[in-house]
Amino acid sequence: MGASTPDQPLLGGEFSHSTLESLRSSFDDAGLTVEHGEARRRLSSASSSGELTEFERAWSQRQRGFQVLALVCTLLISVGSHYSAHTLGALKSTIKKELDITNTQYGALQSSVSAVNTVLPILGGLFIDYFGTNSGSLIATSLIMLGNLIISLSTHTQSFSTMVAGRILYGLGSGTITVVQETILGSWFKGKGLAITIAIQITTSRIASFLSMGTAIPIANRFGFYGAAFWANFVVCALSFGINLVYIGAMRRIRRNTSQNVLDRLRTKHKFNPRLVVFFFGIYWMIIVESFTLGGGWNSFLHINSELVKLRFGVNDAIAAWSASVSQIMPIFLVPFLGWFFDLYGKRTDMLVLSTSTFTISMLLLGFTKANPLIGLVVFSISLALGPLAEITAISLILPSNSLGTGLGIYKSAMNTGSTIVDIVVGVLQDRGSRVLEDSENSYDYVMAFFTAWGAVSTLVAGTIFLVDRFKWSSLLRSNASDRKEAYHVVKAKINRPMLYAAATNWRDYAALWNYIPLIILGCLLVVSWVLFAVKLA
Repeated sequence: MGASTPDQPLLGGEFSHSTLESLRSSFDDAGLTVEHGEARRRLSSASSSGELTEFERAWSQRQRGFQVLALVCTLLISVGSHYSAHTLGALKSTIKKELDITNTQYGALQSSVSAVNTVLPILGGLFIDYFGTNSGSLIATSLIMLGNLIISLSTHTQSFSTMVAGRILYGLGSGTITVVQETILGSWFKGKGLAITIAIQITTSRIASFLSMGTAIPIANRFGFYGAAFWANFVVCALSFGINLVYIGAMRRIRRNTSQNVLDRLRTKHKFNPRLVVFFFGIYWMIIVESFTLGGGWNSFLHINSELVKLRFGVNDAIAAWSASVSQIMPIFLVPFLGWFFDLYGKRTDMLVLSTSTFTISMLLLGFTKANPLIGLVVFSISLALGPLAEITAISLILPSNSLGTGLGIYKSAMNTGSTIVDIVVGVLQDRGSRVLEDSENSYDYVMAFFTAWGAVSTLVAGTIFLVDRFKWSSLLRSNASDRKEAYHVVKAKINRPMLYAAATNWRDYAALWNYIPLIILGCLLVVSWVLFAVKLA
């Protein structure tokens, strides 16, 4: 992050004076050689904790109006991206007919967004950590708007390849914009406010997605052309781009109204050391695995749920689209409450286990029972409400905030990698089912069996995270705001260690083989997702 945002806590808002003292003394105890004394100087400048706290408090009070403006703008700059995300799913049957494509090709079309975002969020996170959110948000909203313009034009030419090109451009922006948002919120709001503001951000995105799924068919019917729904997407994206310009203008005003001395102090903690990635904690990588399984399952199901309801329960396109939009409804109401709940009670890992369990149950209800589809879709939406906030706030607690953009980028990358692979697998399974069972209420049997098994795997991963947090991290992720200080005190030596190692000139001596294994596995999955995408797109 650059100087355009207020100071971030060094370790998720819990980096106290005692922690600074402990970290400084640990340099000598660990026998580490610090490159040019940089880390020691940075600790030294922050060690006058009382002075820094008063400085931060005074700065925050003077900039309260900008903080509110930043929150509003941050919430709105991604509305266009989220509104555009699910129009394709609502119009799946129409698009397959108009473009004359198979379910597998449709899966490749959907995965064109997630495929480019298997790598982009990591690069975007690094870019944000180095250069700040102003540049990142401007590039992202521009790409989102341009991509939706090309998609809209492709509906007039009925060109599959042109629509794929537009989706790729849109994906380049949409993958970065969420990382930008979460990084901004992680900078402006700390401690108790962070979970609540991220909750509001998730709620805003779900409202946009809900409206998109519910309005796509009515807009297409109103104008007698399915491309009208995509032109509506473009208009909303243009509005988000305009709001982003307002945010950038506000940040420039902050720089003009802030003394150089203050800006220098704000910059101090935003220096990102790429070596930190090698020393990210094992529990962080477990959350990344959960993002790959559960996140990939969420996204892929949202791409096919409208047609699932149409075929399995025998309703028309409009009813199917509105019914499918129910899958987005619970986050709108639950997530703001969950932000308050996590601050007051903690229980992040509990909610993660519950999220994976409700996902699995919803797949069983929708795939293998005749219960009203709204029941299964509401259960799915509960999973969608519980999981993302638990994962994102957990990451913000265990990672240094100067690497938060990169950490969230890897999180998004894993989710998009899972989504790319699952989208294509689902398309192949549906085509195989359609050949055996034709387009009937049973044509999704193979798909729903896969989703059920996928949910069971994600539940196993969530249970592992719960146990590791309980026995290795003193229930840090389950702690509420008041108990978290005690939990941090217990694990402070562990949580400070990556910064010590990354700051050392001999850092390779402290990197074991297992430190590289998660990065190697993620890289292999990225390759697999791209190979599948290229093969099925051809």
